[in-house]
Amino acid sequence: MLPLSLAQERLWFLHRLDPRDPSYHLFHVARLSGPVDPDRLAAALTEITTRHEVLRARFPLRDGAPAQVVDPPEPFALELIAAEAPDPLVTDRISRPFDLAADRLIRATLIATGPERFTFCLVVHHIVADAWSLGLLRHELALLYGGEEPPPLPAQYSEFLLAADTGAPKSLDYWTDVLVGAQALELPADRPRPPVATTAGGHVQRDLPESLLQAVDRFAAAERCTPFMVLMTAYQALLSGRSGSTDISIGFATAGRRKQEYEPLIGLFANTLVLRGDLSGDPTFRESLRRTRSRLLAAYRHGDVPFDQLLTALDVPRDQSRTPLFQAMFGLFNLANPTLTLPGVETEHVEPDFPHATHELRFAVWEKGMLAVYNSDLFDRETIQRYVAGYQDILERVLLDPEIRLSRLAAPRGDERDLVVRGWNQTAPGVSGTFDAMFAAQVEVRPDALALVCGPDRLTYAELDRRVTELAARIPAGRGDLVAIQLPRTTDLLVALLAVQRTGAAYVPLDPEYPPARRAFVLADSGAKPLSLKTLPDREASSSPEPPSSPEPPPSSEASTNPEARATNPKFPPSPGDPAYVLYTSGSTGQPKGVTVPHSALANLLAAMADQLGSAPGDVWLAATSLSFDISALELYLPLATGGTVVLAESAEAPALARLIRAERVTHAQATPSGWRALLDTGFRDPALVALAGGEALPPALARELRPRVARLINVYGPTETTIWSTSWEVPENPDEIRIGSPIGGTRCYVVGEHLDPLPIGVPGELLIGGSGVALGYHGRPALTADRFVPDPYGPPGARLYRTGDTVRHRPDGTLEFLGRADNQIKLRGHRIELGEIESVLESLPGVRQAVAAVYDEILLAYVVPPPADQDDLLRQLADRLPEYMIPAFLLGLDALPLTANGKVDRRALPPPEGLPGSGRPEFVAPRTDAEELVAEVWTDVLGPGSPIGVFDDFFRIGGHSLMTVRVSVRLAVITGIELPLRTLFARRTVADLAAALEERLREELAAMPEDEAERLLGEASQETAQTWR
Repeated sequence: MLPLSLAQERLWFLHRLDPRDPSYHLFHVARLSGPVDPDRLAAALTEITTRHEVLRARFPLRDGAPAQVVDPPEPFALELIAAEAPDPLVTDRISRPFDLAADRLIRATLIATGPERFTFCLVVHHIVADAWSLGLLRHELALLYGGEEPPPLPAQYSEFLLAADTGAPKSLDYWTDVLVGAQALELPADRPRPPVATTAGGHVQRDLPESLLQAVDRFAAAERCTPFMVLMTAYQALLSGRSGSTDISIGFATAGRRKQEYEPLIGLFANTLVLRGDLSGDPTFRESLRRTRSRLLAAYRHGDVPFDQLLTALDVPRDQSRTPLFQAMFGLFNLANPTLTLPGVETEHVEPDFPHATHELRFAVWEKGMLAVYNSDLFDRETIQRYVAGYQDILERVLLDPEIRLSRLAAPRGDERDLVVRGWNQTAPGVSGTFDAMFAAQVEVRPDALALVCGPDRLTYAELDRRVTELAARIPAGRGDLVAIQLPRTTDLLVALLAVQRTGAAYVPLDPEYPPARRAFVLADSGAKPLSLKTLPDREASSSPEPPSSPEPPPSSEASTNPEARATNPKFPPSPGDPAYVLYTSGSTGQPKGVTVPHSALANLLAAMADQLGSAPGDVWLAATSLSFDISALELYLPLATGGTVVLAESAEAPALARLIRAERVTHAQATPSGWRALLDTGFRDPALVALAGGEALPPALARELRPRVARLINVYGPTETTIWSTSWEVPENPDEIRIGSPIGGTRCYVVGEHLDPLPIGVPGELLIGGSGVALGYHGRPALTADRFVPDPYGPPGARLYRTGDTVRHRPDGTLEFLGRADNQIKLRGHRIELGEIESVLESLPGVRQAVAAVYDEILLAYVVPPPADQDDLLRQLADRLPEYMIPAFLLGLDALPLTANGKVDRRALPPPEGLPGSGRPEFVAPRTDAEELVAEVWTDVLGPGSPIGVFDDFFRIGGHSLMTVRVSVRLAVITGIELPLRTLFARRTVADLAAALEERLREELAAMPEDEAERLLGEASQETAQTWR
C-alpha cells in the first residue's frame, strides 16, 4: 500500500466531492484508416499497464483516509464496438465516471465505423497520469503495436511518491509573500455565479496563422524571453482588459519531473504554479512582458513547492463558488506529433465534445491553433469566441507595436468597435425645438380636448393656454432669467411652469416639502427670481427667504377667452438652445448642484418617448412626482405635447394614487421602483396601464410581480444631466434579469474604460451619454461641468458626453445592463461584490419585499423589509443562491426603508447597526441537542484535543481542512447510518448547522419508511449512546 502525493490527495478529494464529475479525465481520440489489428492493440495496452504500475493503482478508503493499492498485471480489456456514428459513444466513454476505489483507471475503446475505418478512444484518470504521460502513452502504444520494445524503465512512480518532498522553506516563503492578498478574477459572466461551482463546460477552437506564431518566436528571441512568456503576457492583457483588474493571477502547469529518471514514467508528476501579474500603471506591452519574465523566472526557481501545500500554507478562504488562488489557466504545448501513429494506418487527431471544465477559463496554444475551455454556467459560447478573437488581435497588435499601452489593447477593433460605437447608436435623429411650440401645435388642432385634471378643476387645451399666456404677460422675466417656483400641487402649478417657459425664462423648482435650508441654498445659488402666488399655503415665517409677491394669477374659473391672447404676448419666445429649467440634484460634497437643461433637450426627450411609447391623443398621464425630481417633466409635458391629458395628483400616498388611477382611467404612469412597491402593497392592478419604472434599479422580483398586473412595463434609465430618460427597455413576462435597454431617439450611449476608450461587448465600464439630451452643465460651476461633461470624439464638432459614473455593460443583443454605481461596488476579503446583486436575490425570496445591502467595518450586512421571522432560514436560502462571500453576516429587519423626497432609497438614512460582533471565534455555546453533541464529539476526535467546540464554531476556522471532512463524513455515517454529501459539510460549517442537516436527513429517511420500521429504528436508537461508535 502506497501513500498519495499531495496532488493525488486533492484529486481524490474532488472525486469524492462529486464522484460523477469527469473533469479530471485525460483522453486521446483519433480516427484510424487502415487495417487495424485489435489484438495487437490490446496486447500493446497490456504491456503498457504491466510496465507502468501506476496504471494498475486503485484508491480505496482505509480508516477514513485514501490509500493507494497497486494490483497485479492482467490482460487489458479493450472494448470493441461497431457503430456508424461514433461521436455519441466517444462522448459517453470520455465522460463515464471511474470508481477510484475499484476500477482500472485507464480504459480504451475501438469503434469500427466502416471497412478499415475506426475511432480510437483512450481515457485515463488524472490521478494516475498527466499531459506528459498522455504523450508517453501514445509513443509507447505506437512502438509496441509496431513490434518494437520501449527502453526499460529506470524507476516506477512509487519511487517518486516515497522520495517526494515538500519543497525548500525559502520557496514556501516566496510563494506566501507573492500570493498573499491576491484578488479573485472577476470576469464579467453572462449569468450569475452559482453558490457552488460546477464543471459544466464548453470549448472554442481557433486556427492561428503559422506566420503569427513564427513572429511570436522571433519577437521572444529579440526580447530575450520565451514564446510562453510572450503568449502569457498577451493572456494577462486580455483578462485585465475584460475584468478591469490589474491584479491577475493565472495558473500554469509544470512537468514536475525534476530528475531525468522520471521523464519516461507515466504518473501524476505535474505541479501547478501561479503567476500573479502586476499590470498597474497602464504599462506598455514590452514593460508588461519584462514584469512577466521576471515573475515567471522566480516562479520556476521556487517551483518545487506542491500546489496543495501552498494552499494549506496560505490558508486560502474556502469558497465553493470558484477555484482557489486562480480561476484562469494557460498552457503552451508542443504538439509536433499530437496524434497516435500506428504503422500502416492513417491517423487523425479528433477534439471531441467534452462539456466539462476544471476552471472558469483555460487557454491552450500550440503550433497551429488554440483552444479555449470555459465554464458554461458562467459564459456563453459567443462570449468566449470574442475572447479568442480578442486574444489573436492582441498578439497581432503587440507584434507590430510592442510599446502599445495595455489600456489601448482593451478597446475593440474592426466590426465590434463599429457595433459598440455606431451600430447600436443608430437611433432616430434628435429633435430640436421647444415644448411650448409642441404644446401650441396641440392647442391649434384640439382646443376643446381635456388637457389638465387636478381635483375638481378640468381645463381644456384652449383654457390652459389662455391662462398660461395671461400669466406669462405678467411675469417680469425673459430670456436669460431664472424664476423660482414654490407652489402646492394645484392647477396653478402647471400654469406657472408653462408661463415661465413662455416668457423665455427658465424655472427653478422648489419643493415646499423640502427643508427650508435646502430651499434657501437653491435660491441663493441659482440667483432665481422667486414667483409667489396667493394660493401658496406655506406663508408663515421661516428660515427660508420668503419669495416676494408677484402678480396675481388669473382667476381659475374666469379665464380670459380672448383668442388673440397668445398672439399679443409681448415676450420673446424661447429658442431651442435656451435653458428650460435648472434642477438641483444631490452633490457628492453635500451641497446640491443645479443642472441646466435646454429646451432642445426637453423637446427631444418628449419626441423620443412619444415614439417609444406610441403616444396618442387620448392618453391620460398620472403626474404624481415631486417637481424637484426631474422625471416630473415627462409626466407633465409629454401628454400636453401629444394631445393627452395630465392628471395632477394632489397627494403622493399610494392608496390615494391607486384610487386616482382608477377614477380618472389613467393610461400611463411612472414611478420609482419604491413607488411601485408601495402601490403593489395596496393590491394595485390595472391591466390597461402602461407603467414606467425608473430613478433607481428595478429589482427582478419586483418586475416579475408588477409585470402581470399592468399592460406594459417599461424600465427607463437616465440621469438628470441627460434630460430624464436616456434608455428604455420593455420588460418581458417573468424576467430573470433586468436591462436598461437601448438609447432613445437622439441619444448615444458608450461603455468606456478608465481612459474613456470603448470597451468590448460584455465588459463592464462607465456609461457615457451623448446626443440631443445632454444638459448645458452645472449652473455656476464651470470646473465641475468640465469634469463631468467631456468632448464627444464620435459626435459632431462641439458635441459633449456626460460621464454618468454608472457601471454598465453591453449584452450581445446591444441592450445595456445596469450593474450599479461605481461607488456601490465593494471589495471584501479579496472579492469584488456588487451590493445590488445581493439585494436582488434577497428580494426574490419569499417574505422579503425590499432589501438594501451595506458594509460596516468590513462586515457585510443587509436591511430587509419586513423584519424576517426566521433570520437563519433566510440566510440558508441565500446560501443556496449566492457564493459564500456574498452572504451577509447579519440581517437587520425594518418596517420600511427610508426614502428621499424623490422616492428613492435613502442609504444615508439607514439606521446604523449596533453591537455587531467581530470576526473572531464566536462566544462558546455548548451543544444543546443530541445531534449537536454528536457532531461536536466527532469534530473533537478528528481535529484532536484543544479548546471545547461550541455550536457556532466553523469547522474550517478551528483547524479543519478538506480531507478531514471525509473523516467526519465517514464517522457520522458509521454512527447514524446517514451518509451526508461532502458538499453539505462545506455548506453547513458550524456544529449547529451540520446537526440540523443530520436531523433533516433523518426525518426524510424516516418519512420514507413504513411506520413500523421507523418505530423500530427509533426504539433502537434511543437505547444507544453517543459512545457506541468508539
